[in-house]
Amino acid sequence: MTLDTIDRCVAVLVGAMCAAAVVMGLGMRGDAGVFPVIAGTLGVLACAGIVLGTLRRRIPDELPSPLAWQRFTVWCLCVLGLLGLMIMAGTFVALPLFLLASLRWLGHLRWPAALAIAVAFSAVIYGVFVYLLSVPLPAGWLAG
Repeated sequence: MTLDTIDRCVAVLVGAMCAAAVVMGLGMRGDAGVFPVIAGTLGVLACAGIVLGTLRRRIPDELPSPLAWQRFTVWCLCVLGLLGLMIMAGTFVALPLFLLASLRWLGHLRWPAALAIAVAFSAVIYGVFVYLLSVPLPAGWLAG
């Protein structure tokens, strides 16, 4: 199975979920459905672009490579570790560790670059969820 086939399947699946968000948003009263309709529509358009991009003809040099199952498995284990550690240690301990592992070993970034991206992204997530949205995230060890 090639990466194009996987991308196409995932894009169709996510596009269907975005379309469901649009339908649900249209069924909401008043202004409550505006954000789901906008976000769902943008998601459907993005997924359609991905599907169309995977269908175009490629010259032999551009042929997609098969999926690297070992890297994919390591990334899935990193995601499971993120979810498990997020509950125990908290989001803002688990997220930088997940990003550091993913960027360093799967993205082959050097330690300084991986650390800078992990810290910056975690700070942005903290600012968005804590200050802008006022949404509580699992605090874990940081709660006490």
